[in-house]
Amino acid sequence: MHPATGDPVDEVGARSALERLDDDGVLIRFNDAQLIARCLEPGPRAALAALSATIAAPLLDALVVDETPVATLSVGVPISPGRIVGPVLDGESKNRVVNERYRSEDPLLVAPSLAHDLLWNTVGAGQFEEATLHLICALVYLQLVMREPALAHHDTELARRQNSLAISVLNSRAVGESELRVIAPDGSGTIPGGAPAMATPDYWSIPFVGGPPATSPAPPLLSVVLNRAVGGNEPLGVIDQYDNALGEAISSHGLRGALSEYHQLRVALTLGLIDEHDLALHSGTPLKDVGAAFGVSDILELFVSP
Repeated sequence: MHPATGDPVDEVGARSALERLDDDGVLIRFNDAQLIARCLEPGPRAALAALSATIAAPLLDALVVDETPVATLSVGVPISPGRIVGPVLDGESKNRVVNERYRSEDPLLVAPSLAHDLLWNTVGAGQFEEATLHLICALVYLQLVMREPALAHHDTELARRQNSLAISVLNSRAVGESELRVIAPDGSGTIPGGAPAMATPDYWSIPFVGGPPATSPAPPLLSVVLNRAVGGNEPLGVIDQYDNALGEAISSHGLRGALSEYHQLRVALTLGLIDEHDLALHSGTPLKDVGAAFGVSDILELFVSP
């Protein structure tokens, strides 16, 4: 897989990407003077604006009033070449860049990684922090895919990276249960039927950082975002550190604030984890009627050869 090629995303391309979300609010945020002051380039700015349609909306609100570790965002060379977004090479850590490798990618593919970066501790983030922030990244991506299924079918390196992480979250659940559980040791694994060496029992077991897991302090904004993710009448409350207890709390609450059962169905179908035959078999719906019956005709069209 290769990154998208061509010129960097321009103003027209940025607006076109946001219009696909069918949410006037994201275009309003894209044009906001406070956001433009922090991110002039249209591609990264569209990616930031897209967060307003997800659980990460509070991060965008915080960015424009200088309440995140990030001061500016542009396209450039990050301090670590493998990062999608990160501190600029040979610059201050508060000045972040979208890796120039991904300068031509759809801004909606970049947006999830911005959610990670707006919360990220640049000094020594450990396993619990990275697992939590990658979870938020995946949920943001899945919320965008739910609105714009074609996003997951871009034939680029970045789409592949975001899809792989999202699939690991979607597959993390106990056997026979519809609720997403980041800790599910008795589940079928993050990659059912895939290479055993690449799979883990559940999402929380994925080794994002080497060495023994260590706790670390969490920023106040984390509570806001994760409480939106779990939803319901019993929020997680105030979260002051990244630790295993946080994973257990997220797992016990579930993630229906980010993805309802119907939204999970849409994204699972989009990512090829289920197909129309599965829906027909388990619902008794005639195969030809599945698209209309489940409201997924737009997704099924993505799998029709031109």
